[in-house]
Amino acid sequence: MWRPIVLFLSLLLIGTIGFHLIETISFLDSLYMTIITVFTVGFREIKEPLSPAGQVFTIFIILGGVGSVMYAFTKLAEIVYEGTINKFWRRRRMEKKIQKLKDHYIICGHGRMGNTVRERLEGENLPYVVIDNSEEGLVELRGKQDCLHMEGDATNEDVLIKAGIKRAKALAALLATDADNLYLVMTVKLINPSLFVLSKVMEEEAERKILQIGANKVVSPYKLSGLKMAQALIRPTLVDFLDLIIRRSELSLSMEELLVKKNSKIVERTLAECDIRRKANIIVVAIKKPGEDIVFNPSPGVDIESGDTLLVLGENADIDLFEKTYIEEGN
Repeated sequence: MWRPIVLFLSLLLIGTIGFHLIETISFLDSLYMTIITVFTVGFREIKEPLSPAGQVFTIFIILGGVGSVMYAFTKLAEIVYEGTINKFWRRRRMEKKIQKLKDHYIICGHGRMGNTVRERLEGENLPYVVIDNSEEGLVELRGKQDCLHMEGDATNEDVLIKAGIKRAKALAALLATDADNLYLVMTVKLINPSLFVLSKVMEEEAERKILQIGANKVVSPYKLSGLKMAQALIRPTLVDFLDLIIRRSELSLSMEELLVKKNSKIVERTLAECDIRRKANIIVVAIKKPGEDIVFNPSPGVDIESGDTLLVLGENADIDLFEKTYIEEGN
């Protein structure tokens, strides 16, 4: 509404000064003349009769006043009927919900890849915030109450802070270009150096640079697609099995990564001593120790230490029970 307000105030100022100069009346009388002229209320004129110049000036004030009033009512109708006020309050409610989030995921860019990531997080019931700089990219999310999203430039520090980057668990940089993702990763690492950041890359040279500035992991969609196609040609059954595990839509079997905590029951014990396969009915496929490469099919004599990440395969219920009993509860 600032435009019609400025227009109306300008009209009052011009009318007051004009009547004062043309009709040589006081500023208060000039303001009175301007207001009754703009609103065409028909009260008597301060000076009768008006001079020819005053009459011409009055005509222009009437035309300008009617136009300003009509413009103001049009903008008001737009606010009321097109939902500008509702949009404002929806955004405020969204911001309040985002302020309460903790250990959530931030998806920067809601293209095809961003949409897939969001759907997977929804399937896992994990909290997230989507940031996209185009209204079109967020149209699908507007009708969902629990789908937290923000319209803005993800490379902007203020936008990232509003998305709760200092409290987030991880961020996915899925913007359109490598340059945007490079700048985004750099900005994120300046705000929250410890945040886990995954970035999409299109060129091999960009992959090296994004890793150098602090990205924890990079993903090349074209490279991954090509490798998957090759595997599908060579080992189609293996690819089908991995797809089932990743999608989890047709199989209760899943693969999870579990972080071993200090008070876990399996700390400072070997895989053989833990006997996870028999006690929990799950398989430890791999172990990743901090700062080391992933060890697949670890030997029974491998010691499990705090900070290790276990990659396990099993039924969803068995994995959940193992995590609660042996990873979280402690001794």
